[in-house]
This record gives sequence, structure tokens and C-alpha cells, in this order.
Amino acid sequence: MPSSAFSKFETNMLVDVDRVIESHADLNHEGQGRRGLGHITRGGVLLLCASWELYLEEVLLECSEVFLDRLDSPAQLPIPVQKQLAKSVRDSKHELQPLKLAGDGWKTIYRSVVAQQCGVLNTPKSNNLDPLFKRLIGIEKISQSWSVGEECVNGFVSARGDIAHRGRDAGYVTINSLHGYRELIVRSVTESDNELASYMRQSTPQDRMVWRRRTL
Repeated sequence: MPSSAFSKFETNMLVDVDRVIESHADLNHEGQGRRGLGHITRGGVLLLCASWELYLEEVLLECSEVFLDRLDSPAQLPIPVQKQLAKSVRDSKHELQPLKLAGDGWKTIYRSVVAQQCGVLNTPKSNNLDPLFKRLIGIEKISQSWSVGEECVNGFVSARGDIAHRGRDAGYVTINSLHGYRELIVRSVTESDNELASYMRQSTPQDRMVWRRRTL
């Protein structure tokens, strides 16, 4: 099995995107020309990007729970994560916050930091994702796992933003473009999940897979 985040993406979130694609086919009659179905394809882009964003948030939470389950001390966390926890304690306005690191208190702080930072992710491009993944789980440039290249993923997210802010003025999205975006995101989710499976295995003392890699 892949990660729980991947399974949810595949069996839940992606299903809605596929239903949008099926609806377009049902409404599109034979012949040349547009059918006034741009609202459907634009909606598909919005749903697909929401699915991508939710996968990323949930896989980060899942990875952090692996650390919480497998590690006994914050000193075992990757250095970037240790620095992020230390920063959150230093920046706290509560003067007794450092005491919360005692015992298993670091786990509560770590869980809170991950949830808070995942909760404010709203533009899932590489320039936001790479530093976020590094801060929260220590991995360097998750975007390097995307064989399509970060430019393609970033372009898709920009297209989503254009639709969200301009509506139909953003331009017509063809069904072929939506199919292409779907393939792009499914591949990027799969490759991210595979990369994280290997990384998390290497980053914990037990040295065992947290989930299975998925063949493309």
C-alpha cells in the first residue's frame, strides 16, 4: 500500500475529477467546435489542484506521525526540523514554552507546528513546497522527484490561480488540457510518495519502509 494520503487522493479526491471529465464527455455532442463547457473543464482544474494541495498537506502530517512514532528524542529528528522546533519555541510569547520540550513535550510542539504550517499552504508550487517539506520533515527539494519538472507543476498551479481569480476571463480550458493536467498531477503525487517512502525509511532508526512504493 502507498501512503494513506496517496490512497485518499486516488480513491476519493481523484474520483471527483474523473466525474467532471465524464460529465464533459456526456454533454459534448459530436462535431467540431466548442460546446460552452468551459465551466466544466475550469471546475476540473480547480478540483484537481485542490486534490494536489490536500495530498501534500496530508502526506506531511503522515510523515510527521512516523517520526513521532519511531523516534524517542527530538535530537533524532533531521537537523532542519530540530531548527524549526527551536525557532517555534524561541518565537513563542509564552515564557515557559521551553519547558514544554521536556519528556515527550517535544512531540506535542512538533505536531502543532506541522499542523499549523500545513494549514496555511495555499499555493502548492515548488518555491513554497521545497522549504516547507525541508522545515517539517527535513527532505531536500521534494520537487526534484517530479520527472515532469517543477516548471510544469508550477504552470498548472498558476493556471488554477488564474481561473480562481478571473473565472471565464482566464480563457478556455480544453478537455485535452484537463486530461494532461490530470496525468501530470497523478505522476507527481506518485513520485512524491515514492520519494518520501525511501526518505522516511532512511531517516528513522528502524530502517523499514513506512509504505510501499507505487510503480508508475
